[in-house]
Amino acid sequence: MNRDRLRAFLLAFGVLVVDQLTKAWALARLSFEPVPILGEVLRFVLRFNTGAAFSVAWGGPMVLLVFNVVASILLCVYILRMKSTRVMLFLGLILGGALGNTIDRVFRGPVTDFIDMGIGTLRWPVFNVADIALVVGGALLLLKSGGKCACKDVGA
Repeated sequence: MNRDRLRAFLLAFGVLVVDQLTKAWALARLSFEPVPILGEVLRFVLRFNTGAAFSVAWGGPMVLLVFNVVASILLCVYILRMKSTRVMLFLGLILGGALGNTIDRVFRGPVTDFIDMGIGTLRWPVFNVADIALVVGGALLLLKSGGKCACKDVGA
């Protein structure tokens, strides 16, 4: 395995460790009452997500678990096949986030969320470090692709 692929997997592992440590902290220290960090803009509050992204119901817990596992395996395959170092790193972020939330689904059932952002009643859905890695990795991948479909060679 070359150094770039190793970096991508190490990045995924780092995201996974930070995600699990922050979730353990949230479970030990937080309650369902918001704790202001930056006033009302940033708060910590314990929430449990049994749905998909943004708590959207989607097929039930087993479907979500299978989807996460399959996606994680495919991300590993893509990292091993990629030539672009940047793309490997972006996929590493996504892999780390996917694994972090998968571990929650396997060992806790719901995904632990605790970061709450917004102004007044206009709030983003509560999220966690794995979600940040998923969104940042996906956004960087999209920016790198220039908005072009990465699967253009797949037959219709």
